[in-house]
Amino acid sequence: MAAVVGWDPSIFLRGSETRETLVRVDQAGYAVGQSKVAAVMGEEEALAGAGFDVLDGRNRSVLTGRVGPRTGGWNHRFASVHTVDLSALTTPGTYRLTLTGTAAGTSPPFRVASATDLMAPLVEQNVRFFQAQRDGAQVVPGMLHRKPSHLSDRQATVYATPRFSADGSTLVDRRLTPAGGPVDVSGGWFDAGDYLKFTHTTSFSVIQLFLAGREVPAANWLSAEAEHGVRWLERMWDDTSGILYAQVGLGQGNNDTLRGDHDLWRLPEADDAMNTKPGHPVHLIGHRPVFRANEPGRPISPNLAGRVAAAFALAAQADSHPAAARRWLDKAAEVYARADTSPEGPLVTAYPGAFYSEDSWQDDLQLAAAQLARAARQRGDTRAVEWQRQAGA
Repeated sequence: MAAVVGWDPSIFLRGSETRETLVRVDQAGYAVGQSKVAAVMGEEEALAGAGFDVLDGRNRSVLTGRVGPRTGGWNHRFASVHTVDLSALTTPGTYRLTLTGTAAGTSPPFRVASATDLMAPLVEQNVRFFQAQRDGAQVVPGMLHRKPSHLSDRQATVYATPRFSADGSTLVDRRLTPAGGPVDVSGGWFDAGDYLKFTHTTSFSVIQLFLAGREVPAANWLSAEAEHGVRWLERMWDDTSGILYAQVGLGQGNNDTLRGDHDLWRLPEADDAMNTKPGHPVHLIGHRPVFRANEPGRPISPNLAGRVAAAFALAAQADSHPAAARRWLDKAAEVYARADTSPEGPLVTAYPGAFYSEDSWQDDLQLAAAQLARAARQRGDTRAVEWQRQAGA
């Protein structure tokens, strides 16, 4: 897992600072067989002629060289960013990178190890986070002592697409218009610290969990969490009417007749106890609305179609039961075929769209085509050839 120059340093990279020179390495470590890049930041005058020395756990020099070319600047304090190629490090161990010559600076210790050794603990930590965000009846109590929540989502009402102010901060509608239901949209995960649930973000998370499961196949907790997510996506897809539901819950209210999820502080299990009648300002907190991504039978925003199809195709690959795998593949194919490849207006992500704005979709459909092809090959399905062509593989 190579370090990425230009990311917020608080995310993955950290370093020690000496005379306005910062040396950054990947906190997660570097996989043995992959490329390895560190970043050095400081004044160009110092870095232009700098070298480096890599020391092992016994303080022995194991790799030396010159700092790579300038790749740009970071900010006014660190005007130049140079890379250091550490790919020659192939022996597992713990190392430090020290600058030599015209620059001074030392990195924190970093590891070189197998991808499994490096990633498995991080994957487990991420799965624990998803478990803490579970909604519905199958919550994991954990250290937060979670309780079942939003059981009323089993009988949710579908509403017409709400209207928001241009910046997404306020609901324009005084009331929402019922448009269908009831539908079962229980389960899934909360999103971004609130209690809303989005097809847009859940599908992306399910994809990542399934892909991680390929690298850590023995991790039952990983496959269980991926299944929890994809089962919710399955509820959000109504193959009878051809509707993909985009969202559960109302994030922004109108400060008058309707309150949204973000307007109240409470534990998630408290929502089911709100026995209010329609028309009450907090009625849609206890009886959460569902919003559609498309009209019945109409094409689906291609970003959502691609992500959901990819998630279903990955479920087909992971399911060991042939009949179940076939059903997942057929679901994936149907959603993929409904993608609107000539979209007009904003792509559908969330309501309001300002929560998750997006303007690209070809990558989502390409991912879906690739995973459909892979799943079809596993099943001996001849559609694999065409999906592989569409994926550009």
